[in-house]
Amino acid sequence: MNRSIRWTILIATTFILAWTATTSPANGHPMGTVVSTGSNPIVNAAGQLSDHGFVSIITAPVDQDVVITDLVFSADHSGAGEPELRLASTGTVVGRYFIFGGSYHGGGLAHIGLQTGIKVPAGDSLELNIHSTNDVNYAITGYYAQP
Repeated sequence: MNRSIRWTILIATTFILAWTATTSPANGHPMGTVVSTGSNPIVNAAGQLSDHGFVSIITAPVDQDVVITDLVFSADHSGAGEPELRLASTGTVVGRYFIFGGSYHGGGLAHIGLQTGIKVPAGDSLELNIHSTNDVNYAITGYYAQP
């Protein structure tokens, strides 16, 4: 699969996740004072990585936490990867997954919905390393929350 097709898939996936998050009622997020009072509490990040170590993908503002609720990964058409998420301040691993490429053992797009979410404390960053020799596409969504 060439790079332009992978980017098209990644952009389409990000758009679908963003559209789903913004067209759903706000009661999908915790109610009350937990959710940010800003005009748009939704957080999105997307991109493509090769295995070059941890890269910061989301940084929480100093006055708000970020709660990650959905992860989407896809590996190169013939490869696999192990996306690993950690907090930059402590190096604490907060998620590690295994994904297959689209033509490898029936793999393809991996969507992980998190019931309780991954909290990125105010002022901290979420870092991603894919542990793969192939490119891995990612899309991550969540929301700002009161610390």
